[in-house]
Amino acid sequence: MNEEEKIRRFVMEYSIEVPKQAVENELNYIRMEMRHRMNYDTLTGGGHHLDPYGELEQMKDQLYQAAYFEAKYDLVIKDIIARQNFSVTREELEEEAEAMAQRQHSTVDLVRRFFGEDLSMLEKDVKRRKAEQWICQNEQ
Repeated sequence: MNEEEKIRRFVMEYSIEVPKQAVENELNYIRMEMRHRMNYDTLTGGGHHLDPYGELEQMKDQLYQAAYFEAKYDLVIKDIIARQNFSVTREELEEEAEAMAQRQHSTVDLVRRFFGEDLSMLEKDVKRRKAEQWICQNEQ
């Protein structure tokens, strides 16, 4: 089982309440994003979506499942971070900035300009990654 599958299974089996409003917010975002993509496809000749709302209605079960997972994923990751009390060192922030610069074909200086000189805005990303690593190490 790969890391993504481990994380998905862990999240779906994790006991935590998922507020209906959180799922609705995710569902609205997914629908909006998909309508945008359908319109873009139609405008650029990638495909014709004569009834995007009908297409979305046909996919409503899959869209709901995706929205539920996204809402629950956020809650689970936050809970794991809180329970494990992950900390982030200056070196980890520097490593994340360097990795981000490489992924974006950019420089660490530009990453600093965007995320702040102290890179503290990257802390959430590093903690999320640590939580995912923790899940993968603890998921059978």
